[in-house]
Amino acid sequence: MLTKLSNYIKSDLIEAGTEVDDQATLQQLIANNGGHQFSEEQLAAIRFPMQTHLRIIAGAGSGKTQTICAKAAYLVLAESVDPKTIMMCTFSRKAKLEMEARVNKYLGGYARVKVQTFHGWFNTEYNELIRQKPELKQWGIEGEIDEEQYYQTVNQLIKKYRLYNFDKLDERTIASRISYWRNMGYSDEEMVELVAKHFDAQEILLNKKLSTVFQQFLTELATIKRAQQFINFDDMLFNLKLMLENDTSARKALQEKYRYIFIDEFQDINPLQKQIVALICPPDKQVPQKNAGKLIIVGDDDQSIYYFRGAEPGYIKAFEEEYQQTSLKLMTNYRSDAPIVEAGNRLIRYNAHDRLEKTMTAFKTTTTHDCYGISFPDDEEEAAWIGQKIQTLANKTPMSDGSPDYRDTMVLYPTRVQLRSLLKQLKKQKVPFVTPSNDDLLGIFGLPLFKTLFQQLEMLASATTIQQKNEALKKIIQQYAFFHFIKFGVSAKFSEELFSKNKFKINDLVAFLISERNLSQHAQNQAKEFFKQIYLFYQRRQLSLASLAEALLATPKFKKDLSEEEAEWLRKELVAAGDWPGLLEAYQQASQQNQGMKKLLKDYDQEKLNAVYLLSIHASKGLGKKNIFIKGVYQDALPNHHTVKKTDCDLQKAKEEAAPPTTIEEQRRLMYVAITRAKENLYVTYPKTVNNKATEPSSFLKEAGLTIKEVSKK
Repeated sequence: MLTKLSNYIKSDLIEAGTEVDDQATLQQLIANNGGHQFSEEQLAAIRFPMQTHLRIIAGAGSGKTQTICAKAAYLVLAESVDPKTIMMCTFSRKAKLEMEARVNKYLGGYARVKVQTFHGWFNTEYNELIRQKPELKQWGIEGEIDEEQYYQTVNQLIKKYRLYNFDKLDERTIASRISYWRNMGYSDEEMVELVAKHFDAQEILLNKKLSTVFQQFLTELATIKRAQQFINFDDMLFNLKLMLENDTSARKALQEKYRYIFIDEFQDINPLQKQIVALICPPDKQVPQKNAGKLIIVGDDDQSIYYFRGAEPGYIKAFEEEYQQTSLKLMTNYRSDAPIVEAGNRLIRYNAHDRLEKTMTAFKTTTTHDCYGISFPDDEEEAAWIGQKIQTLANKTPMSDGSPDYRDTMVLYPTRVQLRSLLKQLKKQKVPFVTPSNDDLLGIFGLPLFKTLFQQLEMLASATTIQQKNEALKKIIQQYAFFHFIKFGVSAKFSEELFSKNKFKINDLVAFLISERNLSQHAQNQAKEFFKQIYLFYQRRQLSLASLAEALLATPKFKKDLSEEEAEWLRKELVAAGDWPGLLEAYQQASQQNQGMKKLLKDYDQEKLNAVYLLSIHASKGLGKKNIFIKGVYQDALPNHHTVKKTDCDLQKAKEEAAPPTTIEEQRRLMYVAITRAKENLYVTYPKTVNNKATEPSSFLKEAGLTIKEVSKK
């Protein structure tokens, strides 16, 4: 029998024939849900009569996708809503395909409800509107989306306007700053104002205001995009925002187009997306809206982990302040065993000041599987144990041919440095694995600080004229000055004066550093060594990477930005490479591994490959596996060494600088997401020492209440 619903919902449904239609619809939905009944919580959401907007707070593993897809189908089947007036929106293509398949199944094999990603939905609306009213092209910049051409143009203009220093400032490229600012909803004019407010005083350019040059840069970028008719995804979103803000008829057309708009993972929405949604479906808490569509937002503030790209938990919490809404909760976790759910609950309660109050309940009461933390003497022992445990688990549930089944296991890691020992051990133990191809697989070449210097060394090595060599050398001198926190404008002026001489000596460079910074004798010696190595590289392509490593790691910037583990990792890798040819070979191997992984990952996604999945925690949201390993959970890794308390930050200033901080609250949410990926077995591991230096276990282990086991040195 179907679970009884609360009277207030059921009373709205009892009209002539309505109860019969409702029961028939629910039976059809259950049949297409594999015969599985919906819970009372899920039924309340599915049958909610929508007199108001609806906020569904859906915890990890609560079946939110099947619930909202069933609700969309219920609107069509039981309430005769035209499918064309329903939009279901999510963030990733994978989530879109999953939702599409579910709705299709619930509707008996014919998906008439639109399911789109934000980009797909907004791009479709924009193109339809300008087809109907070509004059709407005046808002924004018209063009085909071409990300590659966009980035090529940005890089060309950086070169033209000599904005290299701003492009490398705090390891944030100009393209990434523009993207962040655009997704915060800022116009070009507002971006220029922010640059003037926060960066002009830093003397990043020689004898010029950065804001003046940046305005010229943005103006020419816009001119080129218009002339060549290309834009990027951020431009497309901003175009639609401008159109809806400035044209009443366009705004009215979209407001009347949809009766119901579902937004999945609402905690991941950024300000620009949110502004567009508000234009299509205006807030009605203060100003009632006639015949307006209804929003059905679904998400969990405890799983908000994308602050670095503009998302924050405050948006889902503030929904009730903006819209006449009803809040329902899905608080039963169907994914994880009870001990895992309890560990997640204990951990996330420490964010009480920064979350909606709620507690997950485990549907699965099993307590026979593993759920614990485990310490090791060092990271090599940690990685070796993980490999052995994976083999044990894979052999417990073999495939039909008797071979080990690795597909139910995922290893999560907080930072790319965790991959080093893991990849080594998995290869040694012949455990097949896949991992996304990105900077994580590039090893030390993915570390932003070293990545920049390596690119500059490549430019110097490939230079064919004295002028090109000198330009590359100037950039390296400025970069090294930046490693000592010397303003780019100051180092640019110095390097111009230096190269105007017929000759200069290494001591001239060291004297400049001393004049700007009170360097210790050791720092002076390391600076001399750095410039000696660069001079040898300039003259004869000779480079002692061991000496270079010590000189780099002695700089304040490397000390501040790299964790001790990352610093020692960089040192070891450079010593192992030895010289420039060795470094190039290491880079080529890392690049080849990155490229080769793309095909393996494609096969894995198509379920053609039996392998363990290695994934950063950020990339794991929405996934679940029977066996989850969370590697390297110690202080300075998770939470990472950049972590600050939210109350200690000037959040507005950080947003305006396109430099959102890493807060302890978000790092805790990251750990919560990692824990709640596990269905049966959860292993949280950490090394007691890294590079012969003692570590402290993450505070999150204690907060989660995990039992800690210990593996002794072999």
